[in-house]
Parts: sequence; structure tokens; C-alpha cells
Amino acid sequence: MKGFLGICLFLVSFSVFSQTKYRDEMGKSVSKDEFQNKILNGPYFGVPSEDPEVMMLIYRMPFGKVDPEVFYEKLGKLPDLEAEKSLMVIFYPGKDECNSTGNNANDRSYFQKTHDYFLKTAAKRNAAEPAYIFKNSHGLEKYQGIITWLPDPDGVFEKEFFKFPYPCRSFVVIHPSGEYRAILGEFPNNQVDQALKILNKN
Repeated sequence: MKGFLGICLFLVSFSVFSQTKYRDEMGKSVSKDEFQNKILNGPYFGVPSEDPEVMMLIYRMPFGKVDPEVFYEKLGKLPDLEAEKSLMVIFYPGKDECNSTGNNANDRSYFQKTHDYFLKTAAKRNAAEPAYIFKNSHGLEKYQGIITWLPDPDGVFEKEFFKFPYPCRSFVVIHPSGEYRAILGEFPNNQVDQALKILNKN
């Protein structure tokens, strides 16, 4: 968690001292004060854009609707779509300070408990077993024998949900209706359960 906070503070510091333009995800200009306040007081990230002079304000808890079939198909889970089970995806961006430091960074018993929790959550909330996917596999060796990580198929999840290098890990859950909810960057495991619970009510 300290690593995660350090990254957030670094991003804020970087924006304060180096950048002059600030925009939200829709490309709309925001003030420097609004940018900083939302990062410090709300569920937002400040991330560099392709333009080195522009910082983007990203909402960490996106939701919306997509065509679900392509995501189920890419993971070989079309039978789960037909069975009207939600899709649960944990996304690993690659090794970073957040996911490689801290008390649980190399704790295999914690990894096993996390995986068991997600399996129970999937069963409780009528979801397919969790899919663990990565953009960069560096650092995943420590999960061997507990969690099987697969490359993001054709980058479809990164392109749709994880467009920036959010720290630690992220998740998205997709209902068979196409409704989805996600958290970008590190999250408490119970938020996956909460997201599925919300989607099942819709």
C-alpha cells in the first residue's frame, strides 16, 4: 500500500512541477486545482498522456456497457456466457513498485487465500472462475503453482478497460448483459464481490 501511495504522490508531484495542461478522459480541460483536488480527495489518477505536456485525470471506478461476446470468446468462456455467468478478470500490468513491495508482495499463502476468495465469490455471485491476465509477465513467477496467468488476448482488455499503466493490478467484471464495473489500480478483494453484486441487481 505504501508503494501505491508513493506512486500516487509521485504522479501528483509530477503534475504539479512538470506539466501545464490538464484534461479529463473526455479530453475536456480541467484546472490545475481541480486536477490536484480530485486526485487527493477522490477515486482518480493523474497519468501522463501521449502528449508530454498534458496530464490526464482518470476515474478509477469506471462502469458502462460493452458487447460481452468478444471478451468471453477471447478467454474461451463462451459456455459461461451461454450459462449467463458473469466474467471476472484480474489484470496485471507488469512488475511495478506497488506489486513488488509491501507485506504481501511475496506471500504465497496470501496469494492462495486471494485466489480461494475469488473462487468463492464467483460461485456465490454466479460468475465464471476468475481469469488472470497480464500485459507484461515480469514478476509473475511468484504465483507459480497457485494462479495461472495468461497474456491479454490480442490486447482486448487493455484497449477497452486498462489503457494506462495503473499500479499493482486492476479488475473488471462483465455481466452477460454487457454491463461492466471495474477498479483501476490496487483494490480490496471484496470490491470484486461488491461489483458483481451490483451487476446482478441490474
